[in-house]
Amino acid sequence: MSRRLPRRIGINAIFLLPGMGGLDTYVRELVPCLVTSAPEASFSVYCSPEGERHLRRCDWAGSVRLRAHPLFGVRGLKALTETTLLGAIATREVDLIHSVALTAPLWTRAANVVTIADTTWLDGDRPDLTTRLWRALVPPIARRADRVIAISQHSAGDVVERLGVPSTRVDITPLGHRPGSGARPLAEPELRRRHSLGDGPIILMVGTRKPHKNVLGLLRAMPAVLQARPDAVLVLAGNPTAHEPELLAERDRLKLQGSALFLQFVDDEELEGLYAAADCLVLPSFNEGFGLPLLEAMGRGLPVACSNVSALPEVAGSAARYFDPTRPEQISAALAELLGDPELRRRLAAEGRRREASMTWEATAAATLDSYAAAWSAHRGRPAG
Repeated sequence: MSRRLPRRIGINAIFLLPGMGGLDTYVRELVPCLVTSAPEASFSVYCSPEGERHLRRCDWAGSVRLRAHPLFGVRGLKALTETTLLGAIATREVDLIHSVALTAPLWTRAANVVTIADTTWLDGDRPDLTTRLWRALVPPIARRADRVIAISQHSAGDVVERLGVPSTRVDITPLGHRPGSGARPLAEPELRRRHSLGDGPIILMVGTRKPHKNVLGLLRAMPAVLQARPDAVLVLAGNPTAHEPELLAERDRLKLQGSALFLQFVDDEELEGLYAAADCLVLPSFNEGFGLPLLEAMGRGLPVACSNVSALPEVAGSAARYFDPTRPEQISAALAELLGDPELRRRLAAEGRRREASMTWEATAAATLDSYAAAWSAHRGRPAG
């Protein structure tokens, strides 16, 4: 069945900066698939000047209009420009604007679609300024949007229950994965030498170290893992947050200085090297809207252990060793079992490859275009104003 799409489509990527992990991947992988799947439409990507320089390096940059504005991305003005200035620009330049990361125009004459990956920013009793802004702005933005895109059944349920968006206006577009980054992996001997990893098994966790990622619980599980495998090392690869001092203090309290390595953002070559050298990936989060590192690991043949809550079982299916993230002893038992059972690792790796192969960015783009068509139809049926 053919879709009726708007002719001019805008992508709001004002937030985008190099090294943003999952959101960066979402934009860089989704946009070219949208362009290929909807040749009848023209695409504009709105970004900060730094974001424009970052996206210019993508091989698809010439197929879209990269639209930077000197106020986009200015520290302290980012939310203001997304909610006001972008709406005015979108009214003049596009028929539909898709905001891919929570914040969007509060008003625009363009059809309005917003992706809300999760609602973890509603949790916690000590929000920073950015989180307070999200709590104030995102609920009305979501309720005013023509369509809201969620990336899993779990996140869709949260959008409905916690943000008050009718389920009839929520579309589910699971993320995809493209095998490999094209980068040559850093050789394992060099990787181990550079970070003093020794010769033992590597447990890898990839992701920004926010409280809902449950790095504290993972650290508390490590002493029991080390009883079974004293030479094991936990590598935490991802951007630090304000939570970092608490994590480092817990690492020191548990005397894990030589067994838990905190890396900040790593380049593609080093990340590929970590995936190649690791014995398993662990994702112990309390809440995830999706869990893209699971697909990244499974596509590389790396077995995974992860929480049995939120969206993670949707993503991993039967290709993971699950545990209760609130119980460190379950985390340690899962990791010790994976490290000690080569046959389990082989089975989960094979199942993971099969599951990852079924989840593509082309499918994500197709579902996203369906959402655009529904938003466009609903928007044209509304009176102007």
